[in-house]
Amino acid sequence: MGEWIAARCGASAEASVPGRIHAIRVSSGWFPALVPAASAQRVRGTLCDLELAAGELSILDRYEGREYRRAAMPVRTDQGLRIAAQVYLWRIPLPAHARPIVGGDFLAWLKESRSSAFTTLRNGV
Repeated sequence: MGEWIAARCGASAEASVPGRIHAIRVSSGWFPALVPAASAQRVRGTLCDLELAAGELSILDRYEGREYRRAAMPVRTDQGLRIAAQVYLWRIPLPAHARPIVGGDFLAWLKESRSSAFTTLRNGV
């Protein structure tokens, strides 16, 4: 899915949203779960300006699955720009094994913990 998104990304910027991020383990690695938070906590990520054809947003929705819901949230780029963007929020109770990511940066946590991100297999490989 990363390659699919990259092919449609016209521009990107480092950014953050209010919330908390947790890591959830599955057999093929870890994936992030963004949970809204009323506090000043922020979650770091990448804001992508996607150039989607008609119907392609539903591909992203299906990929994210029923555990997530898409919603507009205020995003702040590292350059100070503030805009509303679409994000996927975790919508069901977090599993007992979910790990809170202190500092709010899932990719940095993967690197520091030497963990692998969740991957999908293509053609069974």
